[in-house]
Amino acid sequence: MILWPARVQGEGAAQEIANGIKRMAELSLCDVLIVGRGGGSMEDLWAFNEEVVARQIAACPIPVISAVGHEVDFTIADFVADVRARRRAPPPSSSPPRRLP
Repeated sequence: MILWPARVQGEGAAQEIANGIKRMAELSLCDVLIVGRGGGSMEDLWAFNEEVVARQIAACPIPVISAVGHEVDFTIADFVADVRARRRAPPPSSSPPRRLP
């Protein structure tokens, strides 16, 4: 498991997330990317609704699992990712079991 640090809310967060996705794709060190954060208000999750993040997920050659927020939360990242993690447990804890043996 490789973690890429990025702010997930606030000014500049969307660009940091997009840059992390792009860099992980360039490094090609993994079979899948999990892009996620825990729950919060829609404003807290807004970085995952930004076009720069959506475009980077859609362009990523590595399959992407979106693990943003709680089960009731939806972001644009969920719709462009290859898979949306089911989030009945505290997120993003439900996404690694989908990938790890």
